[in-house]
Amino acid sequence: MTEGQSDVEIEREFGLSHSDFFRIFPRIEPDWRETGPLSVEVRRADGRRLEIELSTEHVRKLGMLRIPYIDITFRFSGWSEDQRAEFFDHFDRSFQKGGG
Repeated sequence: MTEGQSDVEIEREFGLSHSDFFRIFPRIEPDWRETGPLSVEVRRADGRRLEIELSTEHVRKLGMLRIPYIDITFRFSGWSEDQRAEFFDHFDRSFQKGGG
């Protein structure tokens, strides 16, 4: 590992279903592989690795509205802070839903 790189785990909540994740993620990370029913891994040519684990699906109820959400755990190995920020910028934009 070079200067500024470390192993980091980050957990975030997303307003997604499992089907949303598995439909969109391959478009933004074509070199991924499924490592379990709710986990994937991305390996980069430079040795960086990213493991992603999805929680079970939850539903947030707002009156008659039902909104699915999942917790996603990201485990970065060998990524710099800037590389992680760039990944999340791209990831967030790719999963962003319509709105104002």
